[in-house]
Amino acid sequence: MNHKGTVTLKTDRLILRRHRIEDAPAAYRNWMSREAVTQYLTWPPHASVDESRAYIQSVIDSYADDSVYNWVIEFKEDHQVIG
Repeated sequence: MNHKGTVTLKTDRLILRRHRIEDAPAAYRNWMSREAVTQYLTWPPHASVDESRAYIQSVIDSYADDSVYNWVIEFKEDHQVIG
């Protein structure tokens, strides 16, 4: 398999892209702190935006490996990070 890593993908409404550290406040607010969302993830809800920021930094650090696939979902229209 020829891995390409987390490359940007676009649809008519969405952008799937690499995480950025400045995504932390919206990520915390929109899903990382929500129990209803994180119940399906491998980690519990984050207790603070700093916890989300640390997680995002670990994801960013992992992008050096082309076999890593971890996208953030962004609305094209207003660039809101939603997942």
